[in-house]
Amino acid sequence: MPSISVILPCYNVSRWIDRCLQSLADQTIGVENLELICVDDCSTDDTAEKIAAWEQKYPEQILLIKSDTNRRIGGARNIGMQYATAEWIAYIDSDDWVEPMYMEKLYQKATTGKYDVICCWNVRDTATDLHLLSPEELLTGKADREIFVCSDEDRKQMIHAQPMKLSAWTKLIRRAFLEENEIGFVEGLAYEDIIWGELMHLCVNSTYILEERLYHYFVNTESTVMSKSADYQPDMLTVQSLLYREWDRRGALAKYHDEVEFEFIYSCLLAFVKLLALRFETPPYSLFRLLQIFAQEHFPDYLNNYYFVKEDTPELHRQIAQAVSLPLTKKQFLEFAENVKTIGL
Repeated sequence: MPSISVILPCYNVSRWIDRCLQSLADQTIGVENLELICVDDCSTDDTAEKIAAWEQKYPEQILLIKSDTNRRIGGARNIGMQYATAEWIAYIDSDDWVEPMYMEKLYQKATTGKYDVICCWNVRDTATDLHLLSPEELLTGKADREIFVCSDEDRKQMIHAQPMKLSAWTKLIRRAFLEENEIGFVEGLAYEDIIWGELMHLCVNSTYILEERLYHYFVNTESTVMSKSADYQPDMLTVQSLLYREWDRRGALAKYHDEVEFEFIYSCLLAFVKLLALRFETPPYSLFRLLQIFAQEHFPDYLNNYYFVKEDTPELHRQIAQAVSLPLTKKQFLEFAENVKTIGL
């Protein structure tokens, strides 16, 4: 029985999949303790063929699953979960890679039986080879910490502070925790981590934060989130709408309204404005209007949010939040977007 099931969504990563799998084969925990589930999401290059070669090399550790339809990253991860057999789950994006001790260090904390989730940090890396960090570069300079949720106030702080961040990677997660809390990914949409990450903070009861940079997030200008003017960019608002319904279904809108509203300001409102300014050659006014309508319908009083008013919010963030509430003309919006692009978020 493997100790960890590692789920890798794979789509047209022929250039990078060898690096990713090599970093997993080199894990100090021993590749024999890993179950590598590679889900090919209808790649049009030779990604599947490269994974198949690795599967022949490690037939007991690597499993290639071919999806019949393209279900995007979220769908591929959900497929991988159906094949997972280990007690612990790790998600790795197939153009990223990890430090040799990544799995061992996270698993050491998992074996204490105290935590639902163990986290570490990532480094943004543009290297095209299997670049590793020096011992000094691995450390964040902070002390490791453990967080337990024992009250409603603890839960509010967890949702507000988001110590685990929203991404699926950099985490080792108890499989039973995911299953019992029905935490999966939306399919067919970009920005699928948003709902998943928010629900993790809503449900987690114990987590350990390891203050080491053990995960390499590949900054690939050809990747989904870096593409300009792509037709999937409005997915962010669709995901936010689905998240709102999930908040409501689980009672979080009523119980943790201020925390959820503050999350909307940052994970939707400010993030979507940044997306409009930076990911389009000409920022679309129609999408800005959709954001305004969404904000008015779901969080009409967001400018008076407790945390947004009381905390030391950056002035640019206040200006952007205010602008979304104003009846800007198209010309005013384009000038506003250019200012956001120039100053940056």
